[in-house]
Amino acid sequence: MNLFAFRTQLDRILHPVVSALARLPVHANAWTMFGALIGLVGGVVFFYGLWWPGLVLLLVRGLIDHIDGFKARNFNQRSTFGAVMDDVCDRWVLGIMYAGGCLNLSYDYPHILIVLGFGITGALTNVIIKLSIYAESQQDIWRREGKIGHPVDVVGLFGSAEFIIYYGFGVFFTALLQDPRPLLAGIWAVAIMSHVSLLQRVRFAWKRYRFVDPGLLTRDDEPDAKAG
Repeated sequence: MNLFAFRTQLDRILHPVVSALARLPVHANAWTMFGALIGLVGGVVFFYGLWWPGLVLLLVRGLIDHIDGFKARNFNQRSTFGAVMDDVCDRWVLGIMYAGGCLNLSYDYPHILIVLGFGITGALTNVIIKLSIYAESQQDIWRREGKIGHPVDVVGLFGSAEFIIYYGFGVFFTALLQDPRPLLAGIWAVAIMSHVSLLQRVRFAWKRYRFVDPGLLTRDDEPDAKAG
């Protein structure tokens, strides 16, 4: 299980700040683009080893990820485009910030470039397997407040929140101790746990769908024999 399962509790904690900022005259999609810009700046800041500013930008960008969704849901600004861009920007930002820190450490730890490849590949593949399951298992999908709901959402030990925890704590202790090794451990944690999570989701898909033919109609989709 990942922190997605506790999203409701987290939203409740952040609600006063999120709701106050959402009242600003800024469209939900503009918040999403602003978050992407924050992520880009954060990646550059991490590349130059400015750990404290980078950590602040990482956390601010996480807050913005809540604001754009809240704004869209509560101010009649929901759109399919907005939902797509929210997902795209979220993954893009985390990749940019992760790469920035990895490239900084690569001067002293060249092997981290290999870990960078594994980390980004593992994180992206986690997203891809979710999207693939969404596409192939329509019988298990429902919508709740604009979000696609599916049991796979809470499967696995890695997601956006976990990235902030693993990577963020690494940055925090590196900044505090002026020692690159905590960030090195955080980078390794992202690479390893993203692949552990991927295997958990593959196992979930195997157990749930190995006998399901996506080309066949589900019972709910079958035409009503009494109709017409």
